[in-house]
Amino acid sequence: MKPRCMDYEVTWEGSFGWIARFTGWVTPESAASVAMALTSDPRYDDLRYAIIDLTASPGHTFRRDDLHAVANAMVQQIGAGLSNRNIIEIAIATDPRMLNFLQTYAALTTRPFHVFGTLAEAREWLASQTGTFRRLADL
Repeated sequence: MKPRCMDYEVTWEGSFGWIARFTGWVTPESAASVAMALTSDPRYDDLRYAIIDLTASPGHTFRRDDLHAVANAMVQQIGAGLSNRNIIEIAIATDPRMLNFLQTYAALTTRPFHVFGTLAEAREWLASQTGTFRRLADL
């Protein structure tokens, strides 16, 4: 059975935060799609953190040794990184295969990148970094 394209929901948290929750397979195409959704939004230039919650995703279709596929999925973010270097990238994951994928991503990103096991842990860490990362409302 071929994995479906990844389903995700994107929510802006004020003008400074962004979260995407994934419920389907992470594919090179879907990763590029979510990156495009993020970086093409006019609020991107003011963004301070981006959270990618992968805990509901069944997995990914990237091959760990295929850095080209990972780089292609990141190309939108790489270019956009020149306009906003202040973003902290955060991933939420516990699955060992997803964590391996995130290690590959971490080797390629130029921004601060952190992985947490739960959204609550990520939010606690963000709150400890600066008072400006307060949530506007519970999701």
